[in-house]
Amino acid sequence: MGFVSEEQGARPMPDQQREGFDIGERAERVARYPLAAAAGAEIFAHYDERFEDGLRLIIAGIESRYGGRA
Repeated sequence: MGFVSEEQGARPMPDQQREGFDIGERAERVARYPLAAAAGAEIFAHYDERFEDGLRLIIAGIESRYGGRA
């Protein structure tokens, strides 16, 4: 739920970026904090890939805990 809320907060529609979530503008605003500026591309982009990675981690954890039982 949290991931979906985060994505929809930044991108109300798949082809729309919400005002105020421009990664370049954000980087300029927080330029005094280089790690925070660089994190914008990781936080506010590539949602599909990040979702898939997170889902794989959850499944791997379940498999690790409970084995490959079917």
